[in-house]
Parts: sequence; structure tokens; C-alpha cells
Amino acid sequence: MTAPAPATATSSLETARLRLRGFADTDTDLQLLFQLDSDPDVMRYLGPFKLPNIEAYRERLRTVWLPYYSAHPTEGFWAVTEKATDEFAGWIFLRAATEYKFAAEAGFTRPSDLEIGYRLRKAVWGRGLATEAAAELKRIALANPDVTSVVATALVANRGSTRVMEKIGLTRVREFATPGMNEPSVVYAISHADCTLL
Repeated sequence: MTAPAPATATSSLETARLRLRGFADTDTDLQLLFQLDSDPDVMRYLGPFKLPNIEAYRERLRTVWLPYYSAHPTEGFWAVTEKATDEFAGWIFLRAATEYKFAAEAGFTRPSDLEIGYRLRKAVWGRGLATEAAAELKRIALANPDVTSVVATALVANRGSTRVMEKIGLTRVREFATPGMNEPSVVYAISHADCTLL
């Protein structure tokens, strides 16, 4: 009997330098996720949210990430790879803002607002890859007339992340207290012309 193919997204996206694909339930993808979160520099502004082992990442992938792909073809968590080398650079997501862990604190109440988030390997920082990937997801999101806003959050101190938000055209909206963190976070957003900004 042939083993079933790993679950994955049914489509991929491309930018000038990047390929965005859905994650698959494979040892390779799970190891990439685990290694990314094992870098203390990567997790510096993200808090104590690293999962304890590969099996915990497998559980998250199977129960949270993979179901997204069938329900929301252009949303979910995307593995970011560089076209030139096919090397894993990190991940980026597009999802309903109300699914953010601290949605209440951030003031996210509309499921029609989509949140962008990203996490890249330290080796690729400073090359504009997060900006390139985020700009593509913002474009896709705002092309949908049912989407009211695109939002993003980061700790105020995480200037690398907030610069990406500014470069793709999001505007600083407000700060909010972040549970479990000593510093506040900031909300950035952009809305359709006929929609109120959060």
C-alpha cells in the first residue's frame, strides 16, 4: 500500500526573489520550524512561545496550519524560500486578525481585517526579504473587496519588524500592553478607502 502524500497547500506564490509555499507534514519542514524558533535572536522579541519539541510542532501543523489551506486558499502560513538557492528563509502568514493571540488587547474585532506576520532566519535579515513577501500578501489581501484592513503588530522595540510594516505602506495606529511581556506592542494598519481604520 502506498503511503498518502503529505498534506500541504495547493498553491504557491512568487515574488521577484522568493517562492511562498504551504508547509507540509514532513520531517524536513518540521525540522526547519524547530530550528528557526531555536535561535534566541529570532525569538528575542517574540516571547516564550517556542514549542518544546518536534512533535509539538507537528501537532500545531496538523491541527492549525494545514486546515487553513483548504478553507482559505490565499491565507495561512507560508514557507518562504529563495528562488536562487531554494533555501528556507523563514515563514510569513496572512490570517483573520481576530485569530491573533492578543486580538482583544490589540483591538482586533473584525474577522474581515487580515493580519500579516513574519519570522525569518537571522542569516537573511537586512536584505528586504520580509518586506518583499509581506508586500505581496498585502497586495493579495487588499485585492479582495471583502477585506476591510490589513494589520500587523510587533513590540515597539522591534524596529526591524516595524520598519517592514512601514515600508509596505501600513500606518502606525496605537500601542497596547502585551500580556507576558515587559514592553508594549504597536499596531500598524492599512484600510480600503471606504473602510474605517480599526
